[in-house]
Amino acid sequence: MDLLIEVTSPSGQTADLAIEIKRMMEPRLVDAAANQISMLAAELGPTAVPVVAADYLSPRSRKLLEDRGVGYVDTTGNVRLTVPTPGLFISAIGAERDPWPRESSLQSIGGPGASRALRALVDSSPPFGVRELAGSTSASAPTISRVLELLEREGIAKRESRGPVLSLDWQAAIRRWAEDYEQMGSNAAIAFLEPRGIPELEKKLSRADLIYAATGAFAAQRFDPIAPARIATLYVDDVTEAARRLHLREADAGTNVVLLEPFDQVVFEGVTSRDGLQCVAPSQLAVDLLTGPGREPSQGEEMLRWMEENQDAWRS
Repeated sequence: MDLLIEVTSPSGQTADLAIEIKRMMEPRLVDAAANQISMLAAELGPTAVPVVAADYLSPRSRKLLEDRGVGYVDTTGNVRLTVPTPGLFISAIGAERDPWPRESSLQSIGGPGASRALRALVDSSPPFGVRELAGSTSASAPTISRVLELLEREGIAKRESRGPVLSLDWQAAIRRWAEDYEQMGSNAAIAFLEPRGIPELEKKLSRADLIYAATGAFAAQRFDPIAPARIATLYVDDVTEAARRLHLREADAGTNVVLLEPFDQVVFEGVTSRDGLQCVAPSQLAVDLLTGPGREPSQGEEMLRWMEENQDAWRS
């Protein structure tokens, strides 16, 4: 324990904040730090509250500390302190990205190469080697290694030194990807109108000689039919040509079709036919939903549950 602060209420009740100070707190280090400060706080008495302080705490580090009942504070303004007795709760949001990243480290999974590597990692069941994975996917070995390094820092993946990947928290990996990726922002999107509605669009898709992959709520209902989709979102190679073949009208209002020119061709990898509709791979669908408009993020949570219950259907 590096610092002990006594908190006193107006009525005279007191509590101790037992604070462990770390210059750097990566998610993979959270367990050890949280256990250490929690034990020290317990020794001080029932009103002592464990807290971790650092230069910067990532969203995942903060979530892990919160799940373990440990408070936190960093120098960018991220704060969460809960003191049951006397009653005190402080919560504030600071930086969402590290202001002082290590220059040699990969910081984002938003680019095409890193996204390909992330998809390859998530869609494969460990253990596996990096070169083995690169040989069976479109991702390069160097990029897979860099993405793995980031996921190891985040406490999402475990790998033997210069050896195979032993474990990967695929849900956490998809959520980490969603921090750097956005369905509508990462892809070029144009809105259209199908005057006769989405059922008519589906008929056209079944007849058109067109490479496409459905995503968003339109594809999600093929996995877990909660509610009919109001907008059909499709990845296509060429928006102009796809709109011509499907006889769609470009529209500012009354939109019911969105065509996406993808950030990378990886969106077409792992496409599967579900009830006659070509849908993106579950891992791509999950990140699209989590970062999509309207109700799609909640559908993304449902998609993750489906993936958890059906891993044999989508992981190799």
